Amino acid sequence: MALRLISGDNHIDLTYCPRELWASAAPHKWKLLVPQVEEMDDGLHWFVEGRDVGLWNGLGPTFNRYTRGYSKRRDAMVDAGFSWDNGPQAIARPVTPELRLQDLDRDGQYAEVVYGCLMINDLIADPQRRAWACGIYNDWAADFARRSDPKRIFPLAMLPNTDPTLAANEVRRCAALGLRGGDLAVRGAAAPLYHPTAWDPLWAAAAECRFPISFHSTGFRGLQGPGPQDDPRMPQWRYVFNTLFQLDGMMVLTSLIASGACERFPELKFVLGEAGVTWIPYILDRMDVEYEDKFKEFGFSLKPSDYFRRQGYTTYQQDAGLELFLPAIGEDNVIWGCDYPHADCLWPESRQKVESSLAGLSERARRKIAGENAAALYGIV
Repeated sequence: MALRLISGDNHIDLTYCPRELWASAAPHKWKLLVPQVEEMDDGLHWFVEGRDVGLWNGLGPTFNRYTRGYSKRRDAMVDAGFSWDNGPQAIARPVTPELRLQDLDRDGQYAEVVYGCLMINDLIADPQRRAWACGIYNDWAADFARRSDPKRIFPLAMLPNTDPTLAANEVRRCAALGLRGGDLAVRGAAAPLYHPTAWDPLWAAAAECRFPISFHSTGFRGLQGPGPQDDPRMPQWRYVFNTLFQLDGMMVLTSLIASGACERFPELKFVLGEAGVTWIPYILDRMDVEYEDKFKEFGFSLKPSDYFRRQGYTTYQQDAGLELFLPAIGEDNVIWGCDYPHADCLWPESRQKVESSLAGLSERARRKIAGENAAALYGIV
C-alpha cells in the first residue's frame, strides 16, 4: 500500500508573499518601514525597515537570485517547472493556490503543514511592528488556506515573540481563524525559553486550544561569518553553517524541558521544525544524566527524556540510519517534511526519497512517520 504523505514542514517565506500584503494595511506612520516590494534595475526587491533585504520571489529565506550550476537540488526544481523569476510579471508559485496544489500533486503529497516568514522576527526590530506584521500574515494565511484547499493546506501562525501575553492572545485568535498551530522564534524573544515562568501564558493558551507550538530552526548562530559575500573564506563558512544548521534544535529542546513547561502543561505539544532525528537520543540521555546528578530540585515527576516522548515531535527531511535511532526516540514522535519550496527540499522526488529512507522500518512506523503522526497532531483527516 502506498504511503499517504503529509509534509509536516513546508514553507511560505517572506520572499514569496504578496507584494502589498503589509504595505496596503500599514498605518501612515509605518508606511516606509513595513515589508514592501520596490522595483529596482535588476528586478523586484523586498525592503524591510527601509533596508533592501533581497529579491521578491528569490531563493527562500535568503532572497537570493537563482544561478544554474550552484546546487543540484535547485537545478532539479527548475527542470521540474519551478521558477524564481522576479520580474514585474512573474508569478510566485508557492502563493498561487492552483500552482501550489499542482506542486503537491506532482510530489505525491496528500497535505502539508506550512511554516511562514521565519525571518520576520529577525528583520523587524520594533516589537509593536513585529507583532503587527505577524498578525497580518496570519490573517492572510488563514484566507490562503480557505482559497486553496483547507483539507490539504494547513498554515502555521507566526507568533509574536515580543511578549508572552500577546503570543497567547494570538494563539486564541488564530485558533478561532482555523489555524492548527504556530511557530515561535526563539532568537530575539522577550525572554529566554528556559525561563521557568515567563512563557506560561503562551503554554497555557496552546494547551487550552490544542495548538502545537513549533520552533523551526533558522540556523546555528554560534559561528561568526567572515564578512562580505566575496570573502574567499565564505564557501567554507557556508559549508560549516549549512552542515550545523540543526544544532539550535538542541538548545530549544533542552531549554523547553528545563523551564518545566511540560511538567506544568501536560497537554502542551511542541515541534522541533527541521531539526532532524539522529542527534536526539544523545540529548535525551544528557538531559537525564544531568537532571539526576545535579538538578533534582526542579521537581519533575518524569525523566526529562520522557517529556519529549510524551509531548514532543521533530521533523526531518532525510536522516541516514533513522531506523537505528528510532527505538530511543519513539515512532510516534517523528514527522517527515519535504521542506517545499526551499532550495534543498525533496520536491518533486519526495515519494521516492521517503520510501527509500523508511524502507528498513516496519509498515506501521513508515505510515506514522510519512503522514499519520502529522495528521494526528494537526487534526488532518
